[in-house]
Amino acid sequence: MKTVRILSKLIFNGFRYRLLRLSGKSSGLQAISLEVTHRCICRCCMCNIWQIPNDVPDLPLSELVDLLSSPGLGDLREIDITGGEPFLRRDLLDLLIWICAAKTKLFPQLRTVAITTNGLLTDRIIKTVGQIVEPMRDLGIELVLACGMDAVGEKHDQIRNYKGAWGKFRATLDELKSLRALYPNLILGIKTTIVPLNVHELDRIARFAQENELFTIVSPCIITPNRFGNVDLKDELRLSEKDLQAVRRFYEGPSFAWSGHRQAMLQYLKTGKMKKPCSAGFNTVFVHYNGDVCACPLIPKALGNIKHVTLGALLSNRAAVKFRRQVGRFPACEECTEPGLERIAWPFEGFTCLRRLLQMGGRNFDRLAQHMGFDKYL
Repeated sequence: MKTVRILSKLIFNGFRYRLLRLSGKSSGLQAISLEVTHRCICRCCMCNIWQIPNDVPDLPLSELVDLLSSPGLGDLREIDITGGEPFLRRDLLDLLIWICAAKTKLFPQLRTVAITTNGLLTDRIIKTVGQIVEPMRDLGIELVLACGMDAVGEKHDQIRNYKGAWGKFRATLDELKSLRALYPNLILGIKTTIVPLNVHELDRIARFAQENELFTIVSPCIITPNRFGNVDLKDELRLSEKDLQAVRRFYEGPSFAWSGHRQAMLQYLKTGKMKKPCSAGFNTVFVHYNGDVCACPLIPKALGNIKHVTLGALLSNRAAVKFRRQVGRFPACEECTEPGLERIAWPFEGFTCLRRLLQMGGRNFDRLAQHMGFDKYL
């Protein structure tokens, strides 16, 4: 019965998605990403976010709360919190407490709060997670921490351009694992950006993740003026043919378990063009630290700013309609190796998941859905 229900859901989603693309209409948000700060501790070799002056203000807590209080978030399944380094915000715990308090009334379908962190602020991270993980458990919310890890040992320090980063990361991870033993709703993983410095370290990274029972997100560095502001680093970050061969071997090997992303990446490495469904602007948006709302974090054009216009108005304005009609056809789409949106896009687009379900069967498809994290969207 469950498989039949999911089949019906995916068929419906598939036809609906194509009608929405023709019309440019939104269907209501299921996920929202909040860049709560641009400030960061690290000076990573692949990112220029840290170059934004510290005195440039982030959105205050009150405006983040106003945003999440917007009408029409009743189908929200996931809130992603990113930066910069989110734990630099001393009111991050206040935001998380407010999300818990607001869940029942404003977003009853919320299943996941995900935080991306470099893991260096050990005491602050453990204190915050320790205070919020139990209330989230009681509300049926998974707290997902995706910790930036780009190598094992000193090379991690080199890539992060922060002496002692590896030791601080390990200390944080050990403490988080102790909390995970008490609270199974705490989900831990690593997010690795492939650059020339670590391209031959990927199997070692994967082994570390397996030994510590961590999910993995491993993907090549994205060059974009919008999210990472790293266009000037393009030549330094370009992978050689030898590097690309190493990446292909990694994705083909047994170490990389995220099979949905694996196949998309192998096709991209073979053809030079990414081909995968995308629901950016349809059921998910990205909000920058200054209030700019983008349908896609990699494409610079903003829909507007929540300081001046309501979220609902931004999602229905002319720029949003035009964007949705062009999804998948922007030049940036052909080079998009961002893995984080796949869990949101696959079920919404429908037919990609449908093909996988028919190929794999119900039980294996359930495992894939839980592994990729798109089960909550079904």
